[in-house]
Amino acid sequence: MPLTEIAASLYPWDLADEGIEHILDVLTSRAEVNSAYLVGLMHKEKRPLHARHYPHNPVRRYYVPEDSRAYWAPDPSKYKRIKPLTTERDFLIGRDWLDELTTASRRRGLRTGCEISHTIIDAQYARENLSDVLQRDVYGNIVGAFEAVEAQRALPCLNHPDVQDYLYGLFADVATNHDVDYVQTCLVLFGAGRDDGGTHSFGPDSWQQLLAVATGGCFCDACKAKATEEGLDWDAVIREITHLANLSRRIGLEELHERQLLDESNYTESALLVENEAFTAWLQFRKRSVNRLFALVREALASSGRQVEFRYNTYMASPERAGLDFASAFTHVDSVRESDYSDQLGTAEGVATKRAKLMKCRRALREDQQLIAALGVRPNATTQTLTDSVKAAVDAGADGLSLGHYDGATMERLDAIRLGMRRWEAQQRDWQALSESPVE
Repeated sequence: MPLTEIAASLYPWDLADEGIEHILDVLTSRAEVNSAYLVGLMHKEKRPLHARHYPHNPVRRYYVPEDSRAYWAPDPSKYKRIKPLTTERDFLIGRDWLDELTTASRRRGLRTGCEISHTIIDAQYARENLSDVLQRDVYGNIVGAFEAVEAQRALPCLNHPDVQDYLYGLFADVATNHDVDYVQTCLVLFGAGRDDGGTHSFGPDSWQQLLAVATGGCFCDACKAKATEEGLDWDAVIREITHLANLSRRIGLEELHERQLLDESNYTESALLVENEAFTAWLQFRKRSVNRLFALVREALASSGRQVEFRYNTYMASPERAGLDFASAFTHVDSVRESDYSDQLGTAEGVATKRAKLMKCRRALREDQQLIAALGVRPNATTQTLTDSVKAAVDAGADGLSLGHYDGATMERLDAIRLGMRRWEAQQRDWQALSESPVE
């Protein structure tokens, strides 16, 4: 199958600093990009990620954006209680960066899109003004996507009606009022909990990792109401998961003793699930909640009256810990961007990791659903790993590539994408010629 899409993500400050036309010139000529999308609602993180300084930004060495700002002109009619915050930075304010990118891209015949990134509400603003809509752990504490920094702990609950209204508004707004072919999201779902490391490690699928989910979310009033409506014994859920969370965190002398026994045993994930029926029921409840959210997003995009593609962008190694079941949730999407950047390891093992993750996604998708393979054109990736990754993507049944991200890319890494495609095309021609040659 041919690679039909080569996408590139851009940030508003990229466009302001380097100029839209220049960026598109670079991307289309060097990496043959035919699809450009704006990260239109972006969380707070230092850019460029994984590098101290930008390799080609002519204005600044690095940039730290505001938390969870929308970089288009929001339509007030699309929102109810929760409304998107917009930038207050002087060099970005007062411009609809999504419209500017889509207009420039259309002139070149490119596909266009917008990403609603990990977090959708400024953490500090949410804690001060919207604390009732935030996810809670079993102890009642606010759950966040980036728990290493206390100020960033503010993850909205997917079952709260006000959050659902807000999400519907975001997707409907972008699809209705902007010339986009797709809206992509890597929205952080339920808090996945945090593993304490344990006495020893069995990898990302170990029972310690599963046990740690009990320390995540959500146990807010909205979840209680929805779970009770579905027939869950909420008191039993709280009781059982509190015990499991205490085991994970080593809280209490009895729990500490039990955890020490578990750490030195041959305990398994299967045993954990079989023993704890209320925990298992809660995991299934979260899965259904995520599936409803995906259906809501699809409905919001359809409300625009336009054919706008719903693209989900994976964001974690074990998405099931956040409530995401590929097989059931992906029935609502048009395409998936597998956001693996193992290219940046600069090793063959990294390429193998990428291929395995792509296979996991491809299995969950129908033949008519597109799989887009992310490529890490950022520090530590090499020409070899990037060209090998193009081949791995094709082998895994990918329909397109997506570069992550332009701001940290070097020209050499962008050229490697074109080189990888040329090598793949040459291989295809060789196979075609072989299949057409007479058999003696």
